Amino acid sequence: MNKRHRVFMAISCCICLLVIISGCDMQFGGWGQAKYEITVQRQAPLNPGSKLFVETSFGSITITGGDVTECSVIATICGRAPTEEEAQLLAEQVKIELETAGNTLTVKADKPPSRNNRSVSISYDITVPKQTNIECASSYGAIELANIKGQTSGKTSSGSIKAKNIEGPVNLDTSYGSVNCRNITGDNIIVKSGSGSITAEIIKGSTQLTTSYGPITCTDISDGDIKLKTSSGKIKLSNVSFGDCDAHTSYGPIVSDELKGKSIKLHSGSGDIKLTESSANTTNLSTSYGRITCRQMTTNSITAKSGSGNLDIACSDSTPDEIVADLVTSYGSIDLTAPQNFAGQVDLSTSYGSIRTGRPITISGQVSKKKLKGTIGDGNGKLHMQTSSGSINLQ
Repeated sequence: MNKRHRVFMAISCCICLLVIISGCDMQFGGWGQAKYEITVQRQAPLNPGSKLFVETSFGSITITGGDVTECSVIATICGRAPTEEEAQLLAEQVKIELETAGNTLTVKADKPPSRNNRSVSISYDITVPKQTNIECASSYGAIELANIKGQTSGKTSSGSIKAKNIEGPVNLDTSYGSVNCRNITGDNIIVKSGSGSITAEIIKGSTQLTTSYGPITCTDISDGDIKLKTSSGKIKLSNVSFGDCDAHTSYGPIVSDELKGKSIKLHSGSGDIKLTESSANTTNLSTSYGRITCRQMTTNSITAKSGSGNLDIACSDSTPDEIVADLVTSYGSIDLTAPQNFAGQVDLSTSYGSIRTGRPITISGQVSKKKLKGTIGDGNGKLHMQTSSGSINLQ
């Protein structure tokens, strides 16, 4: 990338950032425009359990639940035009209305027709009864949701999303922006970002977090399956309990500690995987390029594979003696600390490297420095350790 291209990209990013932060409809070439802003307030009764629908093309949306019996809307209207008089006229022509149909209250905005170098943006700050179902959308602007008991949906094409203290199913989606969730309880929690980080803390329920470009950080997740996916970014999990855990990153490491559930599946297309203090019936770890490290791992079955990287696996004292382990790397060493009383079959092999073990193995077949096959004790466990280039150490 040459210097001119880098400068152009930097300027483009700054323009996009200013559009998002301002919450106003900016048009390129309109830097000299005048701005006029007014505030309009509207109220309407809203029974608990009803639905609120609100959308804006340019502007932020903030919705907060409270101990109230009505919907209170504060609309900030921003007009832009070549002169302040025109900007004021544009802003004052906007009409905000609250319309009720059945159990749904809709916030409507009647705006003047769009013209060159003239624009209008509307941001909303709304208070509703806590027991309200929410559906909101912004084309360009941030969304904030808090203290809601009900089904909650928020979508923005460009802007961040924050949600906290939500009870009920949650669906949050941004094309360009970060998502931050805290204290969410629901049967189904879905969060998507086309380009941005995702942070989830104190989440209860089945959780699905997806971003194309950005890291994913999860802390204190429980009561359901968890599925995490990023095309480019680090995944970090801490203090997570689940049915099934599936975390996938195409480019980036995975760092996890205190995981507990039925199954753990961690995959990185290019990055290290670190697992500390885990407990699951099955554990599946894989990376195309990177090291895999496990400490205090409790599992009945583990599969760990790396296209290029060391495998360093240490079982906890609670791991069953008849564990099944399949550890394979193309380029790297393998170190395994197996359960102290492991009993079962052992199959160790390396094309270029050495094999070391302190375990009493009854060898079967031909004795070789590159291959070791036999049994330890009398049991149904299985240890398969294989590397094309690297040493093997079984402890």
